This record gives sequence, structure tokens and C-alpha cells, in this order.
Amino acid sequence: MAFMTKDGFRLYYEDTGGNGPVVIFSHGLLMDHSMFEPQRALFEKQYRVIAYDHRAQGQSQDPGRGYDMSSLADDAAMLIRGLNAVPCHFAGLSMGGFVGMRLASHHPDLIRTLTLINTTATREKVGFFASVRTPY
Repeated sequence: MAFMTKDGFRLYYEDTGGNGPVVIFSHGLLMDHSMFEPQRALFEKQYRVIAYDHRAQGQSQDPGRGYDMSSLADDAAMLIRGLNAVPCHFAGLSMGGFVGMRLASHHPDLIRTLTLINTTATREKVGFFASVRTPY
């Protein structure tokens, strides 16, 4: 198990594969890094693959705050920089896509490509995301 500490809480990630270009997978709301197991198994033959759990989801800790997309994008930026994964191919599903778009907008130097899966570019409903927490 690997964790990176940010602002007093731990963010869980798995870093596998070779020394090739980096692919980072960002999961949807109420999911975790394991949803990308089949993709990781395929990609890690030629790429360095990182999948992580967003704050308060999966094995990452719940800091009790910062459930907005800007905070989640800053978490991803910290992880990318901390793991020396710049620039990366970032793939985000649903909420992970929201994070990817915010990440590309606020930290364009970190992104080589952005893959958006089952997501939207419309404005997210802040009240919805702020009120949802997983039981982990």
C-alpha cells in the first residue's frame, strides 16, 4: 500500500508498470482505484500506471473538508508532482473527468493528454458533491 500525505490526510495510490509514459486513472464518485484493474493490467505492460483514491473514498482518508473539484484537482496535482509523473496521460471517469478538466485548466503543465469517460463539461452541482461522503 502506498500513501502520500497532504494537509494532514493520506491519499492512497497504486503505482505499477514500467518506465514508459505515465497514465493516471481517476475514478468516479463513490468508487475507488480498483475499478480500473482491467485497464491497468493492459496498460502497465508499456506504461507506468497510477490509480488513486480521491479523498474520503476507497483507502484515502477523509479530511472532513475539501470535497469541491478544485480541492480534488489540487490533490491530483500534488500526487502527479510528488510521484514525478509529469507530464501524464490523465483518464477520468465521471467525477474523475471533472477532476481532469479542472486539473488541465489549473495545472496544464502536468497534462500530456486528457481522456474523459462518461462525464460532462457542464457546471457541477456543488451542493451535491459537498454533501456526499462514502462510509470508508
